[in-house]
Amino acid sequence: MLIGVKDDRYFLGLFHCIDKQGNIILQDAVEYRSARASAPPMEQRCLGLILIPAACRSSCQVDCCVEDKLSLGLG
Repeated sequence: MLIGVKDDRYFLGLFHCIDKQGNIILQDAVEYRSARASAPPMEQRCLGLILIPAACRSSCQVDCCVEDKLSLGLG
């Protein structure tokens, strides 16, 4: 799962859970951010288990393999 937050950072990790308030927990998460506002290369750092508050989220994308899509009836 790839989650963008309002300060232009992105977190990529495995979806662990979501609570009633919409907060998402990712495991094995990696943070990506620009070194400078004008620089395209992204810095990254490993974070592990993190909670991303719903109020901070600006985007959310889920990617799954073909087998998962077929088991969900999406294929």
